[in-house]
Amino acid sequence: MREEMADDFFFVHTSLVHGALKKCGVLRSNQNYDDLVQIGLLTLVKVYEQFPEDLCEEEYFYQFTGFAFQKIKWAVIDELRKYQLKKEREETVSEFFDDEAESSRDKNEDWIVWQLFPSMLDCLAPNEQIYLNETVLNKLSVTDIARKHKVSRKTVYQWKNRTALKLSHFKAVLIN
Repeated sequence: MREEMADDFFFVHTSLVHGALKKCGVLRSNQNYDDLVQIGLLTLVKVYEQFPEDLCEEEYFYQFTGFAFQKIKWAVIDELRKYQLKKEREETVSEFFDDEAESSRDKNEDWIVWQLFPSMLDCLAPNEQIYLNETVLNKLSVTDIARKHKVSRKTVYQWKNRTALKLSHFKAVLIN
């Protein structure tokens, strides 16, 4: 009986999650859409647990939907901000190996970068080395790396962030 009630609850309220994503401008084509749906559903459950009234009464049902929609929207906005911060941090790695940046560098600078590549790898943990090799040498995306190594995209993003932090001192050396 309890499982049936949970199914009914999600059947009725899942539209709040999709509505909040739409309100935040997140389309199904967004690479993080599925992750954001899960965050929305988890938030929906948390809101249900916190809501003090009985949802069987019509008055409270509508109060709950408005309250839950707002909480889900805020959770999605927070997550989108986190994604933006991660993206900004990750740019330090991509600046090293960006195709456009490589084409603008002179041959000596490319030679220096590739001479430093083994030293860069030495600074990294094994998973971070996997990330750097896959992105630089094999030109794989985060999703492709996750599939190839049978890990989540979140794990690959963690490798990427740690790699960017550890290699930031190389950028300072190359700029000077």
